[in-house]
Amino acid sequence: MNSSNSCLGGKECLSRKLYAAFITSVIGFFIAPILFEFGSGYNLYIGLAVSMVTVPTLFVGGVLSSLAIEHYSKSDAVLLSYFKHLVCALICVLLFTIVSSSLIISALVIGIVYITIFFIVDFLTKYVEARSTLFN
Repeated sequence: MNSSNSCLGGKECLSRKLYAAFITSVIGFFIAPILFEFGSGYNLYIGLAVSMVTVPTLFVGGVLSSLAIEHYSKSDAVLLSYFKHLVCALICVLLFTIVSSSLIISALVIGIVYITIFFIVDFLTKYVEARSTLFN
């Protein structure tokens, strides 16, 4: 396991993941109405409806799976890590579609968008933290 890839401090890694989940939830709330327009105009009710499902899933499943991926990863490859995150998101989507199979396309779109936002925010936060400790 590479030292740059593993979480050196459990609290720091968890707080970074929670921060990424929070930022993803906020951004996702405003992106969901753009992805799914019903009627005319921009409707925040869509963001609320999507967030009622995605936020708990993101904070529990997303954070835990991301912690596991980062902890057990043997590679520094960013695309490989993103692919692992995508696979976990697709597993969550498949579990969701057991309950509501008619929403599989919508769930796939939301899952891919949310995991992409989460991964970018987490990666940038990790990069900024590494740069700030470099200069201290």
